[in-house]
Amino acid sequence: MADEMSAADEATRLKSARGFRAELDYLLPEGSAEVGPRVVDWFTMAAERLAGEFVAELPAKGLASKALRDPAGGPFGPVGSRWCSLLVIGQGERRLSKSLRAWSPKNWERFLSQATDVSVEMSAKFSTLNRFGHAGVPSLTISAYRQRPPEARQWLRVDATYTVGTLGETDPIPDEVSESWREFLLTQVERWPAVFGFLADDTSGAGTRTPLEASRATFPEDTLPLSDSQVRGYSWLTVTSAGVLQRLGGINAVRTSGAFANAVELPSGGAVLQATPRLSEYEGQAVRRVFDALAPVLPTDAPWPDAFNRFKLIYEAPRR
Repeated sequence: MADEMSAADEATRLKSARGFRAELDYLLPEGSAEVGPRVVDWFTMAAERLAGEFVAELPAKGLASKALRDPAGGPFGPVGSRWCSLLVIGQGERRLSKSLRAWSPKNWERFLSQATDVSVEMSAKFSTLNRFGHAGVPSLTISAYRQRPPEARQWLRVDATYTVGTLGETDPIPDEVSESWREFLLTQVERWPAVFGFLADDTSGAGTRTPLEASRATFPEDTLPLSDSQVRGYSWLTVTSAGVLQRLGGINAVRTSGAFANAVELPSGGAVLQATPRLSEYEGQAVRRVFDALAPVLPTDAPWPDAFNRFKLIYEAPRR
């Protein structure tokens, strides 16, 4: 029948969208001097463009941080109300330091002021309080990370994760929402050229890795140094470095491959590759076309199949 799908197609179809994740990765050879402006811009724009449903319901004077320090783990507030916590993890001389505060205008400004040197992690988590009065869904987490080993300090990763429910039990997110996320990511990558990035709806089981990394048992510290010749994964929206685009034969070769609805070359020499006009259309053969087109810049081995069918991947070794 026409509506039947092959086993390979079925492996790339999710029953429903659980949320989105957008990420951009930067190589900063000049050190921490370049970190602050990028991180502040990421948090500020993400809060303005992506967190509207949460920010609009936060009290103007802010939330009380004392609930975070309750040893009994009491509720943060009424069920269904909005919440936001601001986390900063830093690397001290001997151990990690941690700061956790509830959102308020003053705490938000203080949080952004610490972006000048993200030593480990910064995260702003907007959420909806569950039946226990703790952070639940929908939620939006905006983060910035730097690798802890001194030799990896030149890498900066920023991401935003929107979670709305449970796979298979939550209605798909409207295309208008993914379109707003696409516009946000494009604005960021045009302002701050990245060596890799993506926008996807299949990352819920991957943690801070890409689905491809999770299926290959690799981590960002393994794949980031290869960003000039390999991609860390492939998604509905994939941002590549200049070196990756060159290995693909340039922007004209990418466009004529037929795998992408839109391919934009960036002034930095990299590209933004959009697989289908809408995120909801990215499944089955659309995933296969992207996989085939990016074969020269994918790891040579096949990823392990995901037993829970969470990822939009082709579980084969790329043909080169």
